[in-house]
Amino acid sequence: MPKAAPLLLTALLAAAPAAADQGQSQDDAAWKQQMQRKLDLMAQEIADMRLSGAASAPPAASTAPATGDTAAPATVLSPYSIGPAAAKIYGVEKGLSFGGYGEMIYSNFQHATKYSLNGDDNQNRTAEADLGRFVLYTGYRFSDKILFNSELEVESANSSKSGEVEAEFAYLDFALWKPLGFRVGELLLPVGLTNEYHEPTVYDSVLQPDIEQFLIPPEWHENGAGYYGQYAGFAYRGYVLAGLRAAKDSGMNQIGFQPDIALQEGQQEGSRSRAHDLAVAQRLDYAGLPGWIFGGSFYLTNAGQGDTTCTGGVTPCSGVQLSVPLTLWEGHLQGEWRGWKLRALYTQTTVGGVGEVNQANGLSGNQSVGQFMWGGYVELAYNVMNVVAPQSRQSVSPFFRYERYNTQGEVPAGYSSDPQNDRRVWTLGAAYRPIPRVVLKADYQIRASHAGGGVNQANMGMGFEF
Repeated sequence: MPKAAPLLLTALLAAAPAAADQGQSQDDAAWKQQMQRKLDLMAQEIADMRLSGAASAPPAASTAPATGDTAAPATVLSPYSIGPAAAKIYGVEKGLSFGGYGEMIYSNFQHATKYSLNGDDNQNRTAEADLGRFVLYTGYRFSDKILFNSELEVESANSSKSGEVEAEFAYLDFALWKPLGFRVGELLLPVGLTNEYHEPTVYDSVLQPDIEQFLIPPEWHENGAGYYGQYAGFAYRGYVLAGLRAAKDSGMNQIGFQPDIALQEGQQEGSRSRAHDLAVAQRLDYAGLPGWIFGGSFYLTNAGQGDTTCTGGVTPCSGVQLSVPLTLWEGHLQGEWRGWKLRALYTQTTVGGVGEVNQANGLSGNQSVGQFMWGGYVELAYNVMNVVAPQSRQSVSPFFRYERYNTQGEVPAGYSSDPQNDRRVWTLGAAYRPIPRVVLKADYQIRASHAGGGVNQANMGMGFEF
């Protein structure tokens, strides 16, 4: 990184005389504390350049101390379209890199109901503690232009119970130069604010927004290839991938599109993905204003994937082949100013051939997949340490988020919508970061629907990345 080298040199030159004096007048502990402070300031300057798009790569891993206390702020926009820990390989000159993250979540529900999470849970729930995610990042740099990066995730601790083990990305990257690089393999979809930056230290709430779980599938990943780059304050990436799959497939443990959780279970997740119909995903962000990101993305596919209306049913099948054209787009902004943090997103999805999808998935009445879905949220937070102790590396960020969405904005003729799927969620909480790479969180969610129902819940969590 061209601008990082002068900063490092300046820090070392400034530290040299101090080191000599301290060697005579202070003990080693005091000298190390001063050096740590200088490196912290240097890391912050580098982070500021990365967020403004001025840097071409994260700081080299070999120049960072091993304490883990000098990580760049979690809100840094990685120039390589992934979170701060996932980008570790881009700072290695050659060979292996290793990192990871994890989170534990405790949730207490207002009362026991299978709809406690507005999701696909089929058991009543009161309170539970879950090791939500434990992730290992492994990368290898073959040369200055070619590298491999991967994420292996364990969800809910144990695959023999409710958990699972999966590769969330695993790709080769041909980093030709800053304006243009190419990737091929299993890729994170460049959609929304959370999908590519889903490490728990990046966002303040215990749970990710509902909208980025149902309308935009969570940790959405698929096999494909594409390009990425940065130029003149703009960051962009576009991929061609295997598309979503609307129909259920019990053999692949996939339930397809649903009325309440929308697109979430339409992911194929890179596991023998049907590629009968491909998808195109494109994203463009403007990051030229330091501390801010403005942008949007779209996703186009046909989610039919060669299935028929009797997929998963009678064999042999003489049903109608599914044609499910799908268009998803979203616009977003995120920024920081004098301790304030703002996140906002709006998204819409239109789906064709929904009547045939309902038939394939055994849905009737008010249990129809939405042929039009929409939703948005706004989140505002403030780091009170900005007033209490401006020089502190700790942060305490109370926040508030409002979500409004409908997974059945419109349904086809012959079906009706369920007002339970027209939802509002208010989330109030706080996140405490003793160091940038560790976070403790707590929040309370008030959930309501157009039908008048909704189950409130209290959440607590911890997260880390390394």
